[in-house]
Amino acid sequence: MINAKTRNFGLRCSLGVAVLATLFTTGSVLAQTPPSEEQFKPYIQVKTIAGDEHMVRAFFSPSCPYSKMYFQFFKNLSATLPENKTFAFTPLVNKGDGISYAVSFLAVQRYYPAYLPNYVEASLIGVQDKGISTSNWAGLDRIGKAAHLPVPVSKLAFQHVKELNADLKNLTSLQSKMDITNTPAVAVAGTYIVTPEFTQGDAAMFSQLVNGLISMAR
Repeated sequence: MINAKTRNFGLRCSLGVAVLATLFTTGSVLAQTPPSEEQFKPYIQVKTIAGDEHMVRAFFSPSCPYSKMYFQFFKNLSATLPENKTFAFTPLVNKGDGISYAVSFLAVQRYYPAYLPNYVEASLIGVQDKGISTSNWAGLDRIGKAAHLPVPVSKLAFQHVKELNADLKNLTSLQSKMDITNTPAVAVAGTYIVTPEFTQGDAAMFSQLVNGLISMAR
């Protein structure tokens, strides 16, 4: 998994599996457990981000193998959310992928949103299977072409520098407030954040945890 800064999840992960097993087998994912400062929670909770109360965000990196592994799960999740929730792929801005990748993503998101899932998938495949670099616009144009964008993503970005710079500033601010450092990570209602590390990579349990948080945040 991509780790933008060092963070020790080892103890929380090992404790989390035991706690999650209890939660899921009792038929209540989270709601029946009384709040307590001493109680382990199988998620990270941050101060609610204004404007994200109804969002479910999947933070990813095109170079992260686990982001690629969970891509189909995220697509399925986006299609099965309650009506009052909105799904959004969200890139983790980091030096490895390059600022240009985040800008290209934001360009597609703003001007060709219908192509965004294609662009995310093409990014994951392009970087990890074909060795395409996301740190230069030639590579990003190859990804855009694979995603069937009607215009080169570099042209789109250069035509809308002012708007995309503002979007990038908002994205980095959001990432900082949520303290997102790993991918993939799912943020629910701008408050609850979970990564597969909390379930030691158990995909089925991760799915249960994500859906449990979505239900809790209704």
